Amino acid sequence: MKNEAFSNLVEGYRHFRNNYLSEQYVAYRLWATKSQKPRIMMIACSDSRVNPVILTHAGLGDVFMVNNVANLIPPYKEGKDTHHSTSSALEFALTELEVEEIIILGHSQCGGIKALMNDINKTASGTYSFIEPWVQIAAKAKEKVQSNYPECSHAEQTTLCEKEALLVSLENLETFPWVKSALEQGKLRTHAWYFDIGSGDIYEYNVDKACFLPLLDME
Repeated sequence: MKNEAFSNLVEGYRHFRNNYLSEQYVAYRLWATKSQKPRIMMIACSDSRVNPVILTHAGLGDVFMVNNVANLIPPYKEGKDTHHSTSSALEFALTELEVEEIIILGHSQCGGIKALMNDINKTASGTYSFIEPWVQIAAKAKEKVQSNYPECSHAEQTTLCEKEALLVSLENLETFPWVKSALEQGKLRTHAWYFDIGSGDIYEYNVDKACFLPLLDME
């Protein structure tokens, strides 16, 4: 029996291919087979409801994209004993692509932050969970929320933690030497965006006001 969701993907690809092979994309195809030069990098969650390309109507070649659980950025750490997927992407984006903007995109109802807040350290079968040590990157956000908002419900604290975790990732981002250098030279800007799935609103963190404000109001 065919899976409808999978069939929809194949049909979507059929439409894409027909458009991609049209005259409209001739120049792009010739250029794209040789290089890429995105100006923007985005680190977003793996959540299926949060697709940055769809949210922003970005085109092919516009965004260098990284997805991981809870859109986290670990602190800079050298060593060959672990796999550094997000870190290697940052290195490539800054040293090779020379991106000019880095956007960290968080969202409401984040399963990774929920796992952090619920202290999930094992899977349903009781075996080791890779999620727990990963989301501990944002442990400082959890501690801050629980300390500053003890009167809030667990659900409210989780929402607050989703936003605080973005600030932890912003802080970690600046520990990477290539990022720090680009920022100091004025070649790079960093952003923290928060997408509310229910309302469709995106909020950006305003450093001067120390709060998240509607993205469209910050233009």
